Amino acid sequence: MRRLLLTLTVAVASVALAQPASAQLPIKYGVQAAMQTSVAEATGLDGTFGLGARVALQPPVLPIGLVGQGVYYFPDGDGTYITYSLAGQLRLPLPMVSPYVIGGWQWRRAGADGVESVTENGPMVGVGVQLNLGLSLFLEGTMEFNDIPEGVPDYDNDPIVIKGGILLG
Repeated sequence: MRRLLLTLTVAVASVALAQPASAQLPIKYGVQAAMQTSVAEATGLDGTFGLGARVALQPPVLPIGLVGQGVYYFPDGDGTYITYSLAGQLRLPLPMVSPYVIGGWQWRRAGADGVESVTENGPMVGVGVQLNLGLSLFLEGTMEFNDIPEGVPDYDNDPIVIKGGILLG
């Protein structure tokens, strides 16, 4: 009788304490802020701040991931500047701090009132670090390789973009 009581107690405790499996799809989503730096003054984007969203597919054990992001910048004047990118991420899958390199393709759209918007694309590469504490905090620096717009002097027009944000999931 004691064995039966012990077996039933363990069975009831196992059923009561069971947790759902939530690691099937390791998708993280969140918000980010970005700052354009190192852009020639002729483009008018040096020091421009932006806000956006990020989605990341990061398997917990594998060192590779996929990141999709978009940022809306707030340039001075009446112009608009929006970027979207899809990138691969190679990281050290450590429990707390995960340094990574990121590289992919980016699309940029710039425009102003009364002027047709210009869309261009090109590669981007960078490095970053992610701090995992239930939610994930990240900070990264990326270099975007842009074509030189017509009418702009031949300066270094490839911006370095500093991004930071929070990922949930």
